[in-house]
Amino acid sequence: MLQRNSDLPYVIPDEPAARPPAQSWQYPTVDLREMGRILRRRYRLVALPALALLGLALTYLLLATTLYTATSTVLVDPRRANVVETNQSVLSNFGTDDATIESQTLLIQSVAILVRVVGKLKLTEDAEFKPKPGLLDPIRRLFSSSGPSDGANPEDAARARSVEILQKRMKVTRQGTTFLVDIAVNSESPQKAATIANAIADAYFDEQVRAKYDATRIAANWLGGQIDELKSKVVASEKAVEDYRSANNLMVSQGVTLNDQQITDLNNKLIAARVQTAEARAKYEQIQDIAKSGGDPGGINAAISSEMITKLRTQYADIAKNEADLSSKYGARHPLVANVRAQRRDTQRLINEEIRRILESTKHDYDVARSRETSLQQNLDQLQGVSTSSGQAQVRLRELQREAEANRTQYESYLARSKETTAQESLEMPDSRIVTKASIPIRPSSPKTMLILGLALMLGLGAGSVLAFLADYLDGRIKTLEQAEAISGVPALAAVPLIGARELARLAKRGRNELGRYDPKSTKLLPAPLQPPLTRYAIDEPGTFFAEAIRAVRLALQRTMRSQPVKVVQVTSALDSEGKTTLSINLAQSLAMLGIRTLLIDGDLRNPQVTRSLCPRADAGLLEVAIGQTAPEHAILVDPSTGLSILPSTRINEVEYITELMFSDRIVDVLDHFRHRYELIVIDSPPLVPLVDGRALAELADRIILALAWDQTPREVLSHAMDLLSPVSDRVMGTVLTRVDLSRLQFYDYYRSSAYLKPYGTASLHAGAAR
Repeated sequence: MLQRNSDLPYVIPDEPAARPPAQSWQYPTVDLREMGRILRRRYRLVALPALALLGLALTYLLLATTLYTATSTVLVDPRRANVVETNQSVLSNFGTDDATIESQTLLIQSVAILVRVVGKLKLTEDAEFKPKPGLLDPIRRLFSSSGPSDGANPEDAARARSVEILQKRMKVTRQGTTFLVDIAVNSESPQKAATIANAIADAYFDEQVRAKYDATRIAANWLGGQIDELKSKVVASEKAVEDYRSANNLMVSQGVTLNDQQITDLNNKLIAARVQTAEARAKYEQIQDIAKSGGDPGGINAAISSEMITKLRTQYADIAKNEADLSSKYGARHPLVANVRAQRRDTQRLINEEIRRILESTKHDYDVARSRETSLQQNLDQLQGVSTSSGQAQVRLRELQREAEANRTQYESYLARSKETTAQESLEMPDSRIVTKASIPIRPSSPKTMLILGLALMLGLGAGSVLAFLADYLDGRIKTLEQAEAISGVPALAAVPLIGARELARLAKRGRNELGRYDPKSTKLLPAPLQPPLTRYAIDEPGTFFAEAIRAVRLALQRTMRSQPVKVVQVTSALDSEGKTTLSINLAQSLAMLGIRTLLIDGDLRNPQVTRSLCPRADAGLLEVAIGQTAPEHAILVDPSTGLSILPSTRINEVEYITELMFSDRIVDVLDHFRHRYELIVIDSPPLVPLVDGRALAELADRIILALAWDQTPREVLSHAMDLLSPVSDRVMGTVLTRVDLSRLQFYDYYRSSAYLKPYGTASLHAGAAR
């Protein structure tokens, strides 16, 4: 039984030692350039939703029915055109608030108007306005309740379905905050769309006129009934006034009773009589005063204003003048003078008689005026007595008159309103008018091909971009050397490119001639032409990026060897199939080509890929040397083309021996034996995560190179692998990305990929190795 080496104990820690926080991985911040690279490397994911939506959009465009839209514009005019001038309409004009305009917009879409249109255009007989059977109709009927058409008249049901379809085909919208309303109708026929749009506008106007006519007719009928009732009231109230006036002897003349009219007349006459009496008394008292004082009565106003006295006095003055002239001429005793004097005395006598007559007439006038005043006062007192007794009767009469007047006023008002309503009933105008009649459209309005395709493309690209960003964010596989360095905390040595299958097939053709001369039972190394092309690619194709990457790893190892003693180098990986075997073989060959005595040990006893690739029939290997069954010199195979020594590993069926070997002193002794005979030992180690063998070998190695498969190894696995190597973390020299697709690497690490794709100067490197 193999024993464990007590000098080199290996203890598996319960928990991996934590690495410094500086080495923890943080996802880089995405800038605009990084976003562009994400979209380029995920272009298939970006294009897939866009193509899918474009396909759906094209399918919809091919299957969708082509529709044409005709629009009729209506002005809801708040200024009503009145042909018959009236003080007030039965229905008032439209308001100017938004609610009124919106109400008219909804009225245009009402069932009452659409039923009128359906009936006028006979849309129930039009196939376009009949329900079309669908594939989901049976399922819908299972989950739907009884519809309005159940048990209804077939004609009413058909009309209701046509109205429902028409409501879906039309759209009524208000233009901003104006009074303009657009009536848009979609139809498969452009002529039909224009006809229906104009018919809806006409039906809307007809509905306005009908509503006004009905309201006016109802108002006229109501007014007619009120007029008949008021007429009876007027007749009854006027008859009551006349009967009461006759019963109480309250005859009226010119709006007042005869008694009141007589009192008014007598009162006016009495006032006039009192004025006359006052004037006559003033004249009479003036005469009395003149008589008492002995004055000349000719000075009273009546004598002065009398024409007769004026003439007589003029005559008297002429005679007196003539007398004076004759007296001065003939003397006082002359007969002519005596004659003239006699004429003067006669004239004076006539003046006196006239004055006396005037005085008597003034006294008579005063007596007559006083008598007349007394008579009028008596008559007035008598009529006032009668008026006082009929006062209560007049109060009731005036009440009856006011009631009759009120009934008459209301009757006249209703009668005038009835005549106005009758005039309006014969001529009603709509409150709206057509601004633009719907014309026949020349281009289809639906489906909008460019808009649908553009939206599908934009939405598809947007969804694809989101999916690309999400997929890239959730993608935890290592893509760049920077990621590998940040996660592992050790340098990233190189990126080994992926070799295309076509290139490998070309190289494999070189071994056809050698295949005929090869003995399949030979235990020696395969001839170089028969070895897998990848195992010798760095040597056979030294000008490729692959060889350049191997040389970069070799250079890093040589630098370490110059400063520190390095004998054993372990090439391992976190998981299997990560390219560690190809890396270890090519690295060992490259070192051997420099003249360094190099030994390549196949340390993967469970899956010996090195042995399977270079010497599949080997009869002795690491296990046989470790247990002393075969001498080391007899198990070593040498490649004559490179001088590389190879220690294979034969297939072992007892798996338990493998683990025990890795923890035993025998493997330590084997390595110590070869340390003295070779300058450098390269061990192809088992993967670290699934097996403990690689971790045990790490305890014996001087330096460790970790291979990571590009776009395959998850970040969490690499972090876990580094935790497993934490006891020997100082020996980890770096990581190497394998199987790197250089054509895709430019979308992740542009500058490093450019360095690979565009080598410096006239070097013979070529990109034929990169797929």
